[in-house]
Amino acid sequence: MRGHTVALRFSCGSEGTLWRDGVAFQGFDPYRDLAFLWSAGARGGEKIDLFVEGACNLPLGISTFWWDHPELQARWREPKPGRLESAELVVVDEAAWRYAQAWDFLRRLMLALPEDSPRATEIANGLRDFHACIDAQDPVPGMEETASALDELVRGGAHEAATACVAVGHAHIDTAWLWPLRETRRKCVRSFSNVLRLQERFADFHFLCSQAQQYEYVKEDAPEVFAQIAKRVQEGRWEPGGAMWIEPDCTCPSGESFVRQIVHGTGFWTEHFGAAGKQRFLYLPDTFGFPPCLPQIARLGGLDTFITNKMSWCETNKFPHVTFMWRGLDGTELLTHLTPGHNYNSSIEPKDMLYGEKNLIVQDGQSFFASAIPMWLQPFGFGDGGGGPTDWQIARAELAADCAGLPRFEQHRVDVFCGRLHAGREALESAGRPLASWDGELYLELHRGTYTSQAWLKRQNRLAESALRDVEALACSLPSASRATDAKNLSAFRGRLDRAWKTLLLNQFHDILPGSSIEIVYKDARADHVAISQVAVGERDRLEMAFAKIADTRAMRNPVLVRNTASKRRCGVVEVGEALIEVNDVPALGMKLIDAAEIGPLPPAVMVKATKRGVTLSNGTVRAFIDLAGRVAELEHLPTRRLANMRDARGRPMPMNQLAMYEDRPRRWEAWDTDRDYFDKCLMIDDDCEIAISQAHPLRGEMRVERAIGAKSRIWQTYRLDAGSGRLEIRTEVDWRESQQLLRALFPCAVRARHAWFGSQFGAIERPIHRNTSWEEARFEVPGHAWMDVAEPGFGVAVLDDGRYGRSAIATADGATLGLSLLKSPLFPDPTCDRGEHAFNYAIMPHAGDWRDADVDCAAEMFREPMRALALTKGRKGILRGAWAPFDVLAAASMRVEIAAWKPAEDGRGRILRLVETRGARGDVQVFWNIDASKVSSVDLLEKPLSREDLRHSKGAATLLRMKPFEIVTLRVE
Repeated sequence: MRGHTVALRFSCGSEGTLWRDGVAFQGFDPYRDLAFLWSAGARGGEKIDLFVEGACNLPLGISTFWWDHPELQARWREPKPGRLESAELVVVDEAAWRYAQAWDFLRRLMLALPEDSPRATEIANGLRDFHACIDAQDPVPGMEETASALDELVRGGAHEAATACVAVGHAHIDTAWLWPLRETRRKCVRSFSNVLRLQERFADFHFLCSQAQQYEYVKEDAPEVFAQIAKRVQEGRWEPGGAMWIEPDCTCPSGESFVRQIVHGTGFWTEHFGAAGKQRFLYLPDTFGFPPCLPQIARLGGLDTFITNKMSWCETNKFPHVTFMWRGLDGTELLTHLTPGHNYNSSIEPKDMLYGEKNLIVQDGQSFFASAIPMWLQPFGFGDGGGGPTDWQIARAELAADCAGLPRFEQHRVDVFCGRLHAGREALESAGRPLASWDGELYLELHRGTYTSQAWLKRQNRLAESALRDVEALACSLPSASRATDAKNLSAFRGRLDRAWKTLLLNQFHDILPGSSIEIVYKDARADHVAISQVAVGERDRLEMAFAKIADTRAMRNPVLVRNTASKRRCGVVEVGEALIEVNDVPALGMKLIDAAEIGPLPPAVMVKATKRGVTLSNGTVRAFIDLAGRVAELEHLPTRRLANMRDARGRPMPMNQLAMYEDRPRRWEAWDTDRDYFDKCLMIDDDCEIAISQAHPLRGEMRVERAIGAKSRIWQTYRLDAGSGRLEIRTEVDWRESQQLLRALFPCAVRARHAWFGSQFGAIERPIHRNTSWEEARFEVPGHAWMDVAEPGFGVAVLDDGRYGRSAIATADGATLGLSLLKSPLFPDPTCDRGEHAFNYAIMPHAGDWRDADVDCAAEMFREPMRALALTKGRKGILRGAWAPFDVLAAASMRVEIAAWKPAEDGRGRILRLVETRGARGDVQVFWNIDASKVSSVDLLEKPLSREDLRHSKGAATLLRMKPFEIVTLRVE
């Protein structure tokens, strides 16, 4: 074997890792069975230690799909599908390999071109001639010369009008899906090792890999591999890109979670790779739709380009653009590229190249070539389950670089491609031909079931986001003289919170949080959320105790500290143990110390009355009549004397909170999808049930409903109405045992509206609710956060929730019906999905005016963030008296400013306050400081200085700035 290229051929029909002398060397899978041990450099007599770690799973786990061969499906139904198929040392003939590559490439190009094209004829004739030159009995002599001649047949150059394609190697690894996280760690080692070996053989091969979490896995599990990656990153051929810690779901996480994805992702790469880890683009190839807050978040995170593939999956309407300006809620524009090859796992065959070029030139039957940028990106390599490019794929990319009949092809970095896109945009604008734009959300017309599947996890995600925000705010609010997180404790505190945040961000991955993974993934997710909760609750209790110790309770008989974690000053009913008290004027993100003993007897503020027909709850603002079927038969807004219920054809009010079960059997992707025809098979739950008054307190009225639903399930709902509240709460517990059923709650509203508003991350979205075109018809189920609202002049109805994300709104001749998806029960990929006990809450809120007039968004936040009351020890001396908050935010009446974060700075210098205008209004905002704030400066989301001319700060007193509609502002406070 001296002087030859020597390789190990190994296959077990599944995945495996080759370890050479104790270091991970390369992965094996069904697409690669050769590991090059010496490339034309074997001396003979060398000794190496080879070890193969086999994994009894396919790249896509142990599941098979409808497209798999029946033989493969049968094998993976066997008890022991793993088997040894080959294990041998082989000598590779490089000339024969080049010949085979060129021959295969030309054959595929010939088949991809029109049969009667001159280029196809030229290739067919050339292949026939070369075939005649090869001696089948002894093909090796002359192979080098023949391979070179074949290369000449490939050459000829692309047509001058051809588009330019930048190809980059890619290994999309779903961080969990049809395999657990622990297998992902091994997939990362295999895939990254594959790339390192290929970059040793191919000098022009560039590779992109996103998801900092996966680099962290390799750093922990295979530090030698990580060290090799670091060298390639500095060299420039390995590109750590995409900006985020993980490729997250973009439907359920909060806006602040997106910020932390960028902070932690970018932070990891710059920490380990320095300037070579600097991020330019947001890369989310496989995420199921994108909210309109992302352009602003990306730009404030130092990114100027967004790249995705998923919008090509829309099942009803073809998305009309490839490269365009995506305009977000606040008007921020982000250059966006939808990869026209429609495949981030491309095998980079000639047909793929021609398909991508065609999609670039023609979208929706119209040619945009004259006004578009004639360049595009094509990631290639086996993915989803990882693996990455093969040498055959890289050879195709090299052969395509100067091939007549194909686009102009080049292997390069993605950030270089982004630079060229921006140059193309600028050239178009200079010529008076601005790039096409898309305003608002990028709604994916597919995978609507992911708003609901694994509903327990979605709610836990929201609770974790809220808890971590609360802990950070408490830590930053504690007066410095008593701060439990100063000096020696601060680093440890930040370390604990960083780990909790990264665990949360990991579980926001776009196949975990959407509910589209196997059962074991969710067992791991439950354990992760237990760990997050332990950290958050432990830190919260410790910090609350620190506040309790500085509360002055000397003159109080029953001291209570009431905390408000919402962004607005509030009043309301609070539970103190078994008692109820009403508190007023608790500041935003602050607290109020009260003496509960001074609260005298209360006059009845809530009326509860039972009759033979049902139960009435009333508090002077809302009157609700609950019928014997447990539905809201009448909901009246007393100040306007408006009945919120739509009337049927006979003039009778239609009940709200009408529970309905639908047969839910999507055609293909069961946990992912809810098909448009799901409502064809509907069972309205309208039979009588058990009802009883459960509380009749002067401050609170409650009645409880219990009933069986479906074949095996049971539901308990408690209707709650508090004194002074404008919302009827529906506190729900379900023991869910159904299969392939979708449970929804319907709210037919007596509101004539053609549009509805929906809460969204860092803002709100207005959507049409008629069905005039196929674009509106496709939005029969849409995502939303916290609330949705329909209104006509003078009156409206909102539905609030504390962690449901799928919803609908449909206009009718008599009003509009709002719908909230509660639970889904698919069988694949997790047959246990959501079976078991659930607890969640939602509410109905009739109101005067529109959603802004009624403060619907504030009501939704307060519903999600109930006040906390802590009983304190009396007779303690302290500095905390009355109402206190670290700051007060005052804004113009038309605005709502959300306090998205009040946290320690990432670099330890001061604290960070993040404010977001969420109503689409503009005006002056003042922050009055109740803590030491000698210096306040504007920073971006990475907490780097950001120039802002309108910022005014008077030392230690107040900060003034002017906010634009839906603007995100981040301030460093020192």
